[in-house]
Amino acid sequence: MMRTRGLLAGLAASMLLLVGAGTAAAAPINVPWSPDDALDSEVSFESGGITFYGSLRMPVGDTRGVALVLPGSGPTDRNGNSGDLQLNTTAYVADELSRRGIASLRFDKLGSGRTGLAGVDPNNPPGFDAQVDNAADALAFLQQRTGVGADRTTVIGHSEGALTALRLADADSAAFTHVGLLEPLSIRYLDLLTAQVDRNIGEAVAVGQFTEEQAASSRDRFAQAVTDIRAGQPLSAEPDPIVDGLGLRQSATFLREADATDPADLAAALPDSYSSFLTCSDKDLNVSCGQVENVRVALGHTDLHFAHFANSSHMLGELG
Repeated sequence: MMRTRGLLAGLAASMLLLVGAGTAAAAPINVPWSPDDALDSEVSFESGGITFYGSLRMPVGDTRGVALVLPGSGPTDRNGNSGDLQLNTTAYVADELSRRGIASLRFDKLGSGRTGLAGVDPNNPPGFDAQVDNAADALAFLQQRTGVGADRTTVIGHSEGALTALRLADADSAAFTHVGLLEPLSIRYLDLLTAQVDRNIGEAVAVGQFTEEQAASSRDRFAQAVTDIRAGQPLSAEPDPIVDGLGLRQSATFLREADATDPADLAAALPDSYSSFLTCSDKDLNVSCGQVENVRVALGHTDLHFAHFANSSHMLGELG
């Protein structure tokens, strides 16, 4: 079991192994961190009629490979930041990759950064399938810009981004041959959300915020919402603090599309020729190592590099 000090540097070294570029020494690192914008080139690409803006990080010297870096859930920008949560997770991934000769592209998702919401119909927001299409267009842009082919291309996804990476491979497995899954969403999307809600309700009962009866009622209403989303049915209009707080009505299409496939099934369907890198952490409160085990087993037919960390947070920061 590993500590987090060398997590991203170890990832970069593993990515070099995946693209056949030899080994690299790990350096102690941690997040949060502020990226050096001077190292990045501002770029843009089109996807679904929307202009996406991002940063292309080129290494100093020869380019040994390229990586598309996909962040986690929500309106997350190119650096892995969302709202007041400024951890620069994906920017640090890009930095460590660059130091080892791997060029990378990261971009502002819809609703974040320079991309924003321009061109988006607020009454018909894009779903998860559109997010996968955005990633495919980003990957094509990266390969065209750098001239690097699929054999030296990696797609790295953090959290929800890992599901996007797996769906990308499922749609076109020939577009790249290496995949990195960092603290990945490892069970069906709505199953994970249900587990997180159930834990939070249990904690509310423990501190006296909910009675057992209120907890049971909240769990039942949430379970019904999940059933309705999966069936493509409208959710109950009755106000519910959990359903409303999570914005399930507004994001029902996105959730239904993201929930449609089990990440373990997607991992099992990767070609045998793929190389893969996978992480989990004992202190990740969003995704458990028990859940990630499903994906680890499913990746067994690939050239798998697995890192089980002791003290990493879900956002890849070092915890005590």
